Amino acid sequence: MVRAGVFLSYAASAAGLAYVAATWDEPHRGLILTMFAAGFVSAGVIQLLPMERLIRSRYSDTFFLTWSSLVIALIAIAVAADEGATSPLTYIFFLPMVFAAVFYPLRLFVFVGALDMIAFVVVGDLYGHPDPTQVAFIAAALAMAAILCAWQAQNHDRQRDGLVRMSRSDPLTGCLNRRGLEERMEAELVRAERDGESLALVLLDLDNFKAVNDMNGHAAGDELLCWVVDGLRRAVRPVDSIGRLGGDEFAILTPGATESAAEHVATRARKLLSERVAVSTGTACFPIHGADAEELQRHADRQLYASKHGDAEHFAAGRRELTWAATLARAVDARMATPVEHSTIVARYAAGTAERLGWSGPDLAHIRIAAMLHDIGKVVLPDRILQKPESLDPLEFEEVKRHPETGAELINRVEGLGAIADWVRHSHEHYDGSGYPSGLAGEKIPLASRILLVADAFDAITSDRPYRSAQSQEEALQELRRHAGQQFDPRCVDALEEYLTDTGMQVRVQEAVA
Repeated sequence: MVRAGVFLSYAASAAGLAYVAATWDEPHRGLILTMFAAGFVSAGVIQLLPMERLIRSRYSDTFFLTWSSLVIALIAIAVAADEGATSPLTYIFFLPMVFAAVFYPLRLFVFVGALDMIAFVVVGDLYGHPDPTQVAFIAAALAMAAILCAWQAQNHDRQRDGLVRMSRSDPLTGCLNRRGLEERMEAELVRAERDGESLALVLLDLDNFKAVNDMNGHAAGDELLCWVVDGLRRAVRPVDSIGRLGGDEFAILTPGATESAAEHVATRARKLLSERVAVSTGTACFPIHGADAEELQRHADRQLYASKHGDAEHFAAGRRELTWAATLARAVDARMATPVEHSTIVARYAAGTAERLGWSGPDLAHIRIAAMLHDIGKVVLPDRILQKPESLDPLEFEEVKRHPETGAELINRVEGLGAIADWVRHSHEHYDGSGYPSGLAGEKIPLASRILLVADAFDAITSDRPYRSAQSQEEALQELRRHAGQQFDPRCVDALEEYLTDTGMQVRVQEAVA
């Protein structure tokens, strides 16, 4: 808008200067020249202003109204000096009005349009040799143009309002999207800091939401997300804001809420949603947990992870040390012919299985980390193996069999992760001793390694691969049961099925067998 206004000012000023040069013998050319030169200079000054900051400030409307008023004043003086309504410069009065209709909201256009009309009528009646018929005709033309421009400005307002809603709202659930929530949070933080009040952020993550899509289809998943937002609306006050950060992650902003109030909101949300889905939550409160949005979200993220997987302090201490390893794990997922979220999904299944076997606290955090890194040794394998669309030949399979030990060696370089490294080393051992790399069997295989094997196999069977299509979860569980006692620990298979059932993924194995 500003660039267009500046360009229009340059163009109109240049045309006016050319007109002055062509009619130099007429009276008052110096004054008219000064007006167009002032228009040219003012456009240059505006081009140099810190426009982004100015537009976002509270003085934005005042600035644009002042700019338009200045332009109309320069036009009026030039027209008055050039014999009033009979001057061809009169047509320039249409430009501020059209510009305001294209770019200004209706409330600003009304001021600009009215000022433009008044300026012409005053100049047309008081200067030169006014012809009432000519003044009335041009005034009528300006009035009709003003009506059309006002209608267009109103249309633009409606379109802008619609675009604002669309750009800041989640199209599926109707709540705020990430952008809308971030803008609302910035505004609430400014208000809270100004008024000396608190502001709470509650993050929510739906547990095992992917399985709902896998079992019942994306339509069922979409319906569940809409139901979740409706439930959250019942859990909060009218002044609170609900946003969808993406996928199955949501957030609630609660202005004025203390830390205990935020926990109450989180607890209430979990209870209301427990009818259909399990939810993990994390909270943060301004100013005690952070002074800006990033710090608050980081604190709430840590607490959410702790509620989902165990002790937050232990995880926070290890998270910084594992940054390099997690990055490598994502890189391996991206290189392999598997979904890029493979490691994350395996971690979810492994943690759920371990929990059904009695694991808790730091142990759950450890098993999740191990699952995230179980394929990290494949980083050394060439793409011709990782992305091969058909079965591997014996030599290629021998190369693949070395990846658990390679992964264990990489993890072992992080101080304090020796146990996790050992779990990854033996994550491909089979219950009957036919696995690799050490040929361990039964209880000699670490329980965590047996859990990892079951979780990895279940996700592999239910995911699309270049050499085969994904199978259903019912079929995957049948496959695991068929090989229980041979490849897989039967207890781990039972625990995984229990986890799937408890979290709402009703796997009808008996129906599938029938």
